[in-house]
Amino acid sequence: MSPRLKISSYVIERLSNLDTNESTGCLYGLMYDGTLLVIGLSIELFENDKNTFKQLLLNLPAEIELCGVVKFGESLSMESSLKDIIQEVDITDNPLVILINKDKNMKAHFLVHDKFEETKYEVVNAEELWKQFLHVRLNTVLPLSCEATFSGVKNIMQNKRKKIASGQVSFHIDGTAVYLFGVASDVGLTGTNTEATIGELIDSKNPEQLSKKKKHNTNIVEIVNVNLVMKSTKDILSDKLVKTAVKMMTTQRKPAFCISMPLRVDTLAIIHRSTKLLDLYTVLVESACRSLRLLESVLLEQLGQEGIGDGAGLRLPETYHYLPQELGHFITRIVPRGIPDESMEKERRLLHEQLGLPLTKPIFRRGNAYSGNSGGRLLNPHEAIAPTPPKPDVTVALLRGRYAYYHYMQDNFNDDGWGCAYRSMQTIFSWFRYQGYTTVEVPTHREIQQCLVKIGDKPSSFLGSKQWIGSTEVMFCLETLLGVQSRIVFANTGAELQFYAPELVHHFQTHGTPIMIGGGVLAHTILGVEYNSVSNETRYLILDPHYTGAEDLTVVINKGWCGWKNSDFWNKAAHYNLCLPQTKPTI
Repeated sequence: MSPRLKISSYVIERLSNLDTNESTGCLYGLMYDGTLLVIGLSIELFENDKNTFKQLLLNLPAEIELCGVVKFGESLSMESSLKDIIQEVDITDNPLVILINKDKNMKAHFLVHDKFEETKYEVVNAEELWKQFLHVRLNTVLPLSCEATFSGVKNIMQNKRKKIASGQVSFHIDGTAVYLFGVASDVGLTGTNTEATIGELIDSKNPEQLSKKKKHNTNIVEIVNVNLVMKSTKDILSDKLVKTAVKMMTTQRKPAFCISMPLRVDTLAIIHRSTKLLDLYTVLVESACRSLRLLESVLLEQLGQEGIGDGAGLRLPETYHYLPQELGHFITRIVPRGIPDESMEKERRLLHEQLGLPLTKPIFRRGNAYSGNSGGRLLNPHEAIAPTPPKPDVTVALLRGRYAYYHYMQDNFNDDGWGCAYRSMQTIFSWFRYQGYTTVEVPTHREIQQCLVKIGDKPSSFLGSKQWIGSTEVMFCLETLLGVQSRIVFANTGAELQFYAPELVHHFQTHGTPIMIGGGVLAHTILGVEYNSVSNETRYLILDPHYTGAEDLTVVINKGWCGWKNSDFWNKAAHYNLCLPQTKPTI
């Protein structure tokens, strides 16, 4: 019997945007409770390697496997390329085949006894996806010591995978007393009952946080941290050794260069919240083994480069996890430390093409990497605001991507009454960091002042003062510190701002960056605009840097520090300057 079929809304949207000239793609998904959930896809680039999907699987969270193919065309036919992929599907006995014709009509089929059977499917939206699933992040450091040769690296990494897969490791779930460990051919569990699920364990850890999450659902991915613990003692059965006589042989070897480094295993798995903790052990083993294979490939690639064959100059591999908005699932990349992003454009371009992602903006640079650490600041608080229902003749345009909310009194620094434009600029700066356009740290108030003094815009007495800055100063700093060009828009009065609404819509649709607006003695950050092309009525999504409280999302939203404002929010007697940071195509 074929499974029930669900497809992530991210996959549906990407399929509708892909060029139908592409011949074949791969589908990736996971099984739970008799259901196949399709969570990702890729386009097969057959000109280089017929099995690129096998390598891509290592970059996906554990539990996601190849589950079928997508074919662009008018009819189903089992050509060789499709057969090659389908025969690699082992997550289900009934591989999935999706057919998309030139009119973007989509039909799903399961392959049952070599025959295509059309099946219905349910679309799972982002909110439901993150409500049902969570991620487990395994983090540990393993020592690596071996000869600096291909065989040396392959052998030691294979041994590490075998050791982990043989049950010689235990796993500890952070913040709990729960340990998972291998017992002969079984799995043991301490710290809770054997019927407990991962969802029950996490909900019991922090019920307050759970209620807040329900109140302001920001589609935040839930990540459970797990540590790996190596066994330091032998099993009881292993002590009953049979004494035997063996022949001894000595060999003389030439001196060899060695690799010695700490190897950080940092890997993800995606699981349904109803997964029993006992079942988590094998998931974590598979997750660790995927990471070791990725680490191995990075080390071998370096050894194959000129001048590194003896191990000299070998760089420590670093792991980065990405959660692009277009994908709706994580991608993991491991890159050698210290290699500039600019030097890895070819690899990123190939990944963009394979995943059907745009070639106009960074997605897999270091700055794009997912991070739960925002320095204690709120990330994207506007996502907690309930979306407004569609209206006739009304266009809603929002910023794209992630940013951190900077406001008064953060970092134990008192800028109340004068630092609003500085904070707005820091928010904009954080956007460019999170989108991977730069690795430059967000500047402090003093560093912003130093920049303006250095370029001659301000006298030396400005340094260390509490003087305001405006949109033009923000423009100068973005250009000097980031090389980012900005447009300045001037409005004589607050009432005149509504005439610029179409320009703001175009800006968010084209560049997607936050806008800094200054008028009178106040500065704000504009995150989006709602514009009625018939009545000219306009609303603005405002992030207010004048907030002085704690990083409490509920307060920020309920008290209107982040929210939609009507045109009368602006002072009709004051003039306003807007700084619209521009982006340029890059990858």
